[in-house]
Amino acid sequence: MTVLITGAAGGVARALLPGIADLDPRLTDRVPGPGIVAGDLASPSFARSVCEGVDAVVHLAADPDPGHSWSDLRGPNADALVAVLDACARAAVPRLVLASSLHAVGGYRDAGDDRVPDEVSPFPCCVYGATKAFAEALGRAYAARWDMRVVCLRLGGVQPAPPARSWLPGWLGHDDLRSLVRAALTAEVSYGVYNATSANTPAVFGLDGSRAALGYAPVQDSASYTVPDDTPPPSTGLPRWGLLHRS
Repeated sequence: MTVLITGAAGGVARALLPGIADLDPRLTDRVPGPGIVAGDLASPSFARSVCEGVDAVVHLAADPDPGHSWSDLRGPNADALVAVLDACARAAVPRLVLASSLHAVGGYRDAGDDRVPDEVSPFPCCVYGATKAFAEALGRAYAARWDMRVVCLRLGGVQPAPPARSWLPGWLGHDDLRSLVRAALTAEVSYGVYNATSANTPAVFGLDGSRAALGYAPVQDSASYTVPDDTPPPSTGLPRWGLLHRS
């Protein structure tokens, strides 16, 4: 399997790559680096060039800052997404793993919900979360129209260990990230949206769907770490449950 990894210079991709080295990964990012084909995925011609001849795409490229405005987010989170989906359709790429975010459902937590199942409809907590809800919706449209398998993963905070208390519910450890993406690349799913955290205690973000449909079996738990309180406390203008930055 030849897999294109977009956003290959970002933190999530750097955490993922050691776990999929055997899958013949191809790398692209706006930032040049070893083995990276550099360019802007918002350019349809560039997106088509890097998607040609691959068996799957793991689309991680995005601006991950929940504090950014639509003007910051439109290019990397909307225009690039459309170009990649179009390129996959033109090249008949059979499988696409889209990086969504728990920010797409963060509004439930901000409204006081203690449990967010993975089958709930989007409730973004910020403009960034809304761009990820858009990615989920557009992915579904392409899956139906082009007979493409599309798996959307609502990624939590990807770090080797949770850095602060607010990260505990939504933390996604590196080992679990790697096993989850591998599962998404092989699952017999036409389209699906799944929470993507480790097996954290308490289980705020439900993983029933990702376990059942993808065969995801997380082994890490944020409760096993001793973490400091947030300093300063998360702003009231941003999600108060962690995930302030993923990369």
